[in-house]
Amino acid sequence: MALIIEDGTGKPDAESYASAEDLALYAVKFGVAIPAEVPAQEALLRRSALAMDGMVWKGRKMSSEQALAWPRRGVELDCEIKPDNYLPARIQYGQMALAAEIHTDDIDPIDKRKGAVTLERVEGVVTREYATIPNTSGRLLPAAPDRPSATQFADYLQKRGLFAVRA
Repeated sequence: MALIIEDGTGKPDAESYASAEDLALYAVKFGVAIPAEVPAQEALLRRSALAMDGMVWKGRKMSSEQALAWPRRGVELDCEIKPDNYLPARIQYGQMALAAEIHTDDIDPIDKRKGAVTLERVEGVVTREYATIPNTSGRLLPAAPDRPSATQFADYLQKRGLFAVRA
């Protein structure tokens, strides 16, 4: 089933900002791993679009009928209010980066990742031991540690970067 792509009109049935073909080109350009099959690529794009809907964006939806979070009205960027049908390229690139990050977590789950090498002995046989890092340690982050999707979305989110919460 082909993806329904948002084009800035606020489609009520849109599922993604990018196509599977766009994702494949993105993967080649940036050297990220994605599934080879188009249905699996489309599923990743749908999952990343759903994750994006849970983010707190600047402005408000252009229409209550639209399926996805973008396009938005009242988005101010660089002291300029963007048009209501504005669909930033970084939203599309961010979705593709997020899809690649989700795929990384799928193929290399956080709880299966290894810590730093703490012991390596070479004699006849190589012995390697890894540090144990619990999932709650905060040392392993979901997906790629550099989080390219977060960089793409930064200017369009309600809160950017670090902020203090008073207890």
